[in-house]
Amino acid sequence: MKPLPYQKWSSYAFGLAGICLAAIAFATLFKFSTPTLRGVLMAGIIVSGTAAWFLQAREKCPHCGKPFGYAIRIGNTDRCRKCGGNYRN
Repeated sequence: MKPLPYQKWSSYAFGLAGICLAAIAFATLFKFSTPTLRGVLMAGIIVSGTAAWFLQAREKCPHCGKPFGYAIRIGNTDRCRKCGGNYRN
């Protein structure tokens, strides 16, 4: 299975968001959290989450070529809305 073009960068962005979230949790747990530290880490979460969202929306269906798009989808997230093809195949 060939990885999607932006999958690697999207994974990096989600990883950065997870690291920032863990850093906020540990800073709060061990009582060395400051408003500046929280602000910087929250900015990291927002920027990386937005980047991952844009990267995933640019992915195209391998069957018909239609972009994934920016709509929020709860069910059938691995299926193309146009042709019904599986994104992972």
